[in-house]
Amino acid sequence: MRVTFLALVCLTFSAQGAESVLGSVKTARGGVVVRRGATAIPATEGMHLFLNDVLQTSGDGQLGAILQDGTRIALGPNTELTIDRFVYEPADGKFGLLLRLGRGVLAYVSGKIARFAPESVSVETPVGIIGLRGTHFAVSIEGT
Repeated sequence: MRVTFLALVCLTFSAQGAESVLGSVKTARGGVVVRRGATAIPATEGMHLFLNDVLQTSGDGQLGAILQDGTRIALGPNTELTIDRFVYEPADGKFGLLLRLGRGVLAYVSGKIARFAPESVSVETPVGIIGLRGTHFAVSIEGT
């Protein structure tokens, strides 16, 4: 049984190691989880973030994260945000960031992707798409 557990842990870390780390959690307060597929992982400071991670906060939750290009995001209570696309390859001139805000409150401060290619950054919400032309914004989506 102990060997099985160890093998599963090793498989989990090797699968994550194959993916690129997009950023990390800087602050996590209250009820905050990161959903990876069907797994909900309690968010902790320093936790790595990967493509398609869904960041969720409960009624008392708050989360702050920073992405590899310096983009900063902050989530308020009852928020759900998916990191749907992240491309930061400055040597090749490739950039892209797509965040999907399902509900809640998001504060955003742009990083290098938005500086080099502002047209490649967008935040999708249930009611529209926010395209970046500035360096920061906040949005609140009510409902479920």
